[in-house]
Amino acid sequence: MKIKIGFICSFPMQEEMVKRVCDEFKQKVEVMVKMGVLEGSIPNARRLEEAGVEVVVSWGGTAALLEKNLGVPVVSIKIPDFDIMRAVKQASKFGDRIALMTPELVNGMDLLEELYGVRIKQVMFKNQNDFNYGMIEAFNEGCNVVIGKSYVTLDMAKDYGKKAVLITYNIESIREVFREAIRLANLRRKEREEYTRLETIFNSLIEGVIVTDNLGKITLFNRAAEKILGVKPHNVIGQDISNVLPQMHHVSSILKKGGYPEDEFYKVGDAGIIATHKPIFLDEGVLGVVSTFREASEIQKIDSKIRRKLVSKGFITHYGIDYFSSRSPAMKKVIEKAKRFALTDSNILITGESGTGKEIMAQSIHRLSLRKKKPFVAINCSVLPENLLESELFGYEEGAFTGAKKGGKMGLFETAHGGTLFLDEIGTMHVNLQSKLLRVLQEREAMRLGGERVIPVDVRVIAATNLCIEKEVEEGRFRKDLYYRISTLTIHMPPLRDRKEDIPEIVQTIMENQFKKFNKRPFKLSKASLKKLINYPWDGNVRELENILARTVLLCSNSEESMEFIEEELEKAKHANQQYSEIRGFSDYPAIRRLEFERLINVLQECNFNISKAAKKLGVSRSTLYRKIRDYKLN
Repeated sequence: MKIKIGFICSFPMQEEMVKRVCDEFKQKVEVMVKMGVLEGSIPNARRLEEAGVEVVVSWGGTAALLEKNLGVPVVSIKIPDFDIMRAVKQASKFGDRIALMTPELVNGMDLLEELYGVRIKQVMFKNQNDFNYGMIEAFNEGCNVVIGKSYVTLDMAKDYGKKAVLITYNIESIREVFREAIRLANLRRKEREEYTRLETIFNSLIEGVIVTDNLGKITLFNRAAEKILGVKPHNVIGQDISNVLPQMHHVSSILKKGGYPEDEFYKVGDAGIIATHKPIFLDEGVLGVVSTFREASEIQKIDSKIRRKLVSKGFITHYGIDYFSSRSPAMKKVIEKAKRFALTDSNILITGESGTGKEIMAQSIHRLSLRKKKPFVAINCSVLPENLLESELFGYEEGAFTGAKKGGKMGLFETAHGGTLFLDEIGTMHVNLQSKLLRVLQEREAMRLGGERVIPVDVRVIAATNLCIEKEVEEGRFRKDLYYRISTLTIHMPPLRDRKEDIPEIVQTIMENQFKKFNKRPFKLSKASLKKLINYPWDGNVRELENILARTVLLCSNSEESMEFIEEELEKAKHANQQYSEIRGFSDYPAIRRLEFERLINVLQECNFNISKAAKKLGVSRSTLYRKIRDYKLN
């Protein structure tokens, strides 16, 4: 879209030059030319503005006058100093007393006076009257030659029998002003686009927004504010907010004292309004105040809606009961039991070694239950220290402890309301926290840290552990009453070595997924390789099998390569397991437990057996670390 530029010329010769230069810029601009001098130019300039010009170009006093009377930018043509010098030289031929008509002071006249042996009087003017009286006064003071920029100068000089010299612009000056006008028009377009964008955003906000200046006058008032308050913007813009909305008295307080007051509750008619006021700072002073507000009933609706959306988006299940292979009798019994348990609303305890799929089973039960459309929230109780786990489970109020988030935080029991809370590795939970968990399960209500009110919760708990929970109860590390509360129904996940009939199907499923993941061309394992996989003891269960198959798919291209690779992998795993058994004396522990034991020993040695430092590095509480030390019978 071409830029529209309006030119106000003082005489026809200027118009001809403008049209000549216009041809050079015709791809970018559309030019409209009108004649006029000083006040006489204003009507024509306003016609140009009405016709849609984006910039008006003129010069001298006419440009200065138009700048005050138009709503579009005005660019003045600059006259080079050389042209003024040339005009003075020409005027010196007609007399030695020269009047220079100029809207602004021109420097360097003393040098020109000395150079040409003349005296120059600068006559400053802002309008036609200043121009007329200034020229008459110069003539009365003895000036016999006048230098000006329009034919008005020639006409008046002629009336008084004086000589006159015109200064006019040249082609290069017009080219330069074209470039400046295009730059200014493009800048104004961008500003207009940005303003329109911001205005649209401002009026699209569902929050009411009022902006006041440093005197408390309303400068901005969006459509949402109009709707909520029932006030038309044109009735309040420019008004003192304390007069039109006296209930928002905090605005005046901020302007006087600064600071950030707490949210306020107002009554507007029958509706409750919650408002927030924030100062606008500039150079450590308050420039104004931004007030945002919503109806209390709307905030409650939106909060509920957002929570539902966040829950449904972030806390969903990814696996169903069909994920499990069920050719083995052991797994068939587990799946049948899970389907029956899912139809009840009782708490469930899932036991089994690491890597047997306890969380996947928990997700499957949730999908089969009447709570399937509600959130499934999972947390691993072994990865967080006691205090952090407590705040995650129960939430906290603002200011409950150092570092607590503003506004507090909702706990996982609240998040899982109506759905399922999966507590993985519950056997590692500290005894103090176990008592609080028991209360929630018994009373069906939770209390945030630092809170004073109980929050009703409707949650089904599915817990899981790879420990012998009965032994933990017997040795006093796990509360007996909590054990009975979470183990109304129990499911034991069989290790992979006890369900060998499922291994071929599991292998096929894992490899298909890995081929897609690594974008590899599929190949089948040999019967010999499959037999080795079936007969391997799999201390790490499905997780260990998946790791070996992932490396096989990534590093092999056919069944021959994979056969040799798998044999080597199984030998290495077997050798490593034997080493752990011989060195540590944990031959009856699965691979995951042995890895945990090795990690525990290494960290304790690194920390010179400092329990606090080691617990921090492991990301567990001191009590959890002490319990693990007892578990592994370390001195």
